[in-house]
Amino acid sequence: MDQQPANLEQALAAARAAGVNRPAFKRQPTWQELKMDGHLKRLGWGVLVYLLALAAFWAGVLNGAYETPQIWLASLAALLLSYGFMSLNAYLVQARLNQLDLSKSGAWQVWVGAIFLNPAVIGGYVSLSVFFRARGAKRTLEARE
Repeated sequence: MDQQPANLEQALAAARAAGVNRPAFKRQPTWQELKMDGHLKRLGWGVLVYLLALAAFWAGVLNGAYETPQIWLASLAALLLSYGFMSLNAYLVQARLNQLDLSKSGAWQVWVGAIFLNPAVIGGYVSLSVFFRARGAKRTLEARE
């Protein structure tokens, strides 16, 4: 049966004997060091444009404005382009957050959500959650400075 060290000196001696020299603490970077303001700003604009395109798409569907296929296709194209832009920026932000251990979910989950969720219904949920998570990380890191 292993004996527990009686005091700190014995614990340190046992750790040194096991090859541990010092604890490895990872330093938390500041928000300025991350250089993510541009990515976060582009994601915010992407979310805004997507929400506007989504609102316009559903307003047209509910009002019956899509009598001609050209208007419907133009609205759908605007929705899909804004969705792609927003998803790309969400991936870049999530990959950076994941790289710095500021988020536990992987960046690949953004693409899975973007591909499998319908952009006209709940597709923006993943990118929106990445946006709010990144803003929360920014506030947390700026509060430490």
